Amino acid sequence: MRITNNMVSNNILLSLNRSKYALSIYQGQLASGKKIQRPSDDPIVAVRALRLRSNVREIEQYKSNAKDALSWMDVSENSISNIIEIVKKARGLCVQAANGTLGTNERKSIITSLKQLKEQLANEGNVDYAGRHVFSGFKTDKSLTFTKAVSMDYKITEKFTKDDVESIKKIVNGSPNPRVINVDRIRLGYSNIKDTSISKLKIDSTSGTELDVKDRLSKDAKAYEPAEGEVYFLKDTGELIFNSKDKGNIKDITFEYNKDKFEKNDLNPIHYFECDHTDAIGNITHYDNKRDNISYQVSYNQSISINALGKDLISVDLMRDLEEMINEVGKVSQNGSKYDDLLKDSLGDKFNKLIGKIDKHKDNLLKQQADLGTRINRLDLTINRLDDDKVNLTDLMSQNEDIDIAEVIMKMKSQEMVYNAALMSSNKIIQTTLLDFIR
Repeated sequence: MRITNNMVSNNILLSLNRSKYALSIYQGQLASGKKIQRPSDDPIVAVRALRLRSNVREIEQYKSNAKDALSWMDVSENSISNIIEIVKKARGLCVQAANGTLGTNERKSIITSLKQLKEQLANEGNVDYAGRHVFSGFKTDKSLTFTKAVSMDYKITEKFTKDDVESIKKIVNGSPNPRVINVDRIRLGYSNIKDTSISKLKIDSTSGTELDVKDRLSKDAKAYEPAEGEVYFLKDTGELIFNSKDKGNIKDITFEYNKDKFEKNDLNPIHYFECDHTDAIGNITHYDNKRDNISYQVSYNQSISINALGKDLISVDLMRDLEEMINEVGKVSQNGSKYDDLLKDSLGDKFNKLIGKIDKHKDNLLKQQADLGTRINRLDLTINRLDDDKVNLTDLMSQNEDIDIAEVIMKMKSQEMVYNAALMSSNKIIQTTLLDFIR
């Protein structure tokens, strides 16, 4: 086989190109710090790199979620701590007011303080994080309590059991002498209610036992003394008054009523009750009384509930207890009548009962605080684990992608020597031409 000069030249150029390409690979690795420049260089390394990079990005997103969740929960925890302090102060005021030696003026001063604490409770319920109300469930754009007096039409549904029937003593300003009577009642979520469309109240869904519903006001004669088979609906105080003989037949009650005026710091019904809101043009929006738990995904197949619900913290009963005591003291005048004397004498007992109720509210708040605290601790542990996972995966990613600089430099220098030697030898071979033989 005849070997021509062109064949020799082409072979030399091909070998030089291969040697230069090998050199360029090491130069590219040294410049980028990575083993491969494109997937085709090493598909196995490329696939593993994509998977590890994806895992690192997921961990970074989980950490971002966890930190956002932790900030939300820190705001909630601080607010719950403030609510607990408010309730403790309210209890202290009730202890002072229960002292029989205090006069009406001193008790009224205490009531003024209770009003301020009640208002601060409402403010704590409306605390927000990044413009979102933290105690409002999914309805983060709606405050837990009204920040001003509003006129809005709501049809509210409340459900009760026999355990919700409360027995209290009531002072009736009868003629000629006032008297103290026992009253069996269910207290609704609001006072100053517009009306109800219910004329028959079913007190046992199983047997179908019903009572006739009669509208009354608390100042009406015998407003707290319904006849057997009747229930009085007191619109101004928001109470259902039962005859003692009907009390034993109560098992479960569903009561619907309409309210169209709300004062500042009143609870927003959409967070507490099943209700229907009718807007100015007649559109109806229905709200379910369900638990809205906001969950963040903070790790692989791991979610955590970050919120506490306002109805578990600032409950209907807590706000109504404070409101009722404020109203009771407001009834006492200075005219020295027997009715006023009975009211004054009863205030100590009522404050004592309020102390017991506030203790239950405080215990519930402490339980909610402990629950949130355990979730915060769990989240802290998750964040620490995510930090460790990121370090491990980043190390694996580095082992998979990054070069050993010393090794690459040695290989590049070796390949550079090969390339330079090839250039020198090729130069001598290609120098020989036909003219050299003619000479």
